[in-house]
Amino acid sequence: MEEQGISPNIVTFNTLMSVYVEQGKIEEVFRVYDDIEGRGLVPTAATYSTVMSAFKSAGDAFAALKFFVKLRERYKNGELTGNPADWEREFVKYEKLAVRVCHMAMRRSLAGANNPAGAALKVLLSMDEARVRPDKSYYEPLVWACTGEEHYTIAKELYQRIRECDGEISLSVCNHLIWLMGKAKKWWAALEIYEDLLEKGPKPNNLSYELIMSHFNILLNAAKRRGIWRWSVRLLEKMQEKNLKPGCREWNDVLLACSRAAETSATVNIFKRMINQGLKPDVVSYGALLSALEKGRLYDEALRVWKHMRKVGIDPNLHAYTIFVSIYIGKGNHDMVDAVLRDMLSANIEPTVVTFNAIISACVRNRKGSAAFGWFHKKKMQSIEPNEITYQMLIEALVQDGKPKVAYEMYITACNKGLKLSAKSYDTVMEACQDYGALIDLASLGLRPIVKLDPSR
Repeated sequence: MEEQGISPNIVTFNTLMSVYVEQGKIEEVFRVYDDIEGRGLVPTAATYSTVMSAFKSAGDAFAALKFFVKLRERYKNGELTGNPADWEREFVKYEKLAVRVCHMAMRRSLAGANNPAGAALKVLLSMDEARVRPDKSYYEPLVWACTGEEHYTIAKELYQRIRECDGEISLSVCNHLIWLMGKAKKWWAALEIYEDLLEKGPKPNNLSYELIMSHFNILLNAAKRRGIWRWSVRLLEKMQEKNLKPGCREWNDVLLACSRAAETSATVNIFKRMINQGLKPDVVSYGALLSALEKGRLYDEALRVWKHMRKVGIDPNLHAYTIFVSIYIGKGNHDMVDAVLRDMLSANIEPTVVTFNAIISACVRNRKGSAAFGWFHKKKMQSIEPNEITYQMLIEALVQDGKPKVAYEMYITACNKGLKLSAKSYDTVMEACQDYGALIDLASLGLRPIVKLDPSR
């Protein structure tokens, strides 16, 4: 055209830009746009739409927003020729195009591996700076794109923005967010969303309930394992406060947390509250209560609980029997310990190393070192192999009984078996031999252990 002396007009350039967009030659689109301005031609609405489409193809949210803001300023300054009403309609289209570019960029960021939440949040903040505020139909699909724990921060931000929009948030989106917060271990954030459902709507459904209950179960289980009893009680009360109905499993987790922390009165209180809620305690519930009473040296009360458990038809398991023998050790009734062990065998429940460790541990707590040593030999007679806990308890019992040499021999025996005893056992033997003046070559103990035992063993 130019060779033949025909000067291209704005329509020609608009068409050329559209061709380049279709071909994916984005840089050529911007070159042509610069050529338009260089020739002094007046861009039309179609020109700007094509440039915005090019930004969309390039996925460059920041450039699209910058171009949109610049164009909006030119419009406000009266630099765009034509009917203002027409331009008003066009700017609605431009803003929608800018929003689509940002949406695509955010989805691409969320799918990326390098700080996806940070990259997506940066786009959101740029939209705020450009005063581009989409509606909830923009945010909700992005929430569904958040599936990894690394998406926690951006998902929470999107949720807050949806809540600020007009209209009700989708329940399925809320459920997805509750699930995501749990995956990211942000349990209280999940609870906040559930509380919003109760207070602001929409009304939670069965899935909402199951999701939040599963989160509480994870927290209760953690409290149970660590014996953080106050936290577990607080969680239980929080569930009841939010009209979540804890079942036997949840109450048992709280009972076990209190029991492991040796909080006898708290365990008894929770057990009573469980019954008042109309729940029937099971063997785990009774086991936790028995353990707490045994640790509190309330042996007679523990025996009454045992009798009641049997009376209501609950058969004891290995854990309950193990606590039961510890109770009789505490009472000093070793004949009844033998009777309980026979009762276990008649119920086809074989005593394990844990059972005998509990007996030896109870002997240590009651300062009955000789009895502990006797039970150690009974264990060996029943072909139950001692473990690290056995030897550690036994060494403590022997030192209590004034037998540092035997304690030393037990330490050496355990080491020869390849067992790794704690530094505490090493220190106990070393200090006892020195205090009693035992004629032992302490160098044979070797170096002080630095390996910590796994507390779950």
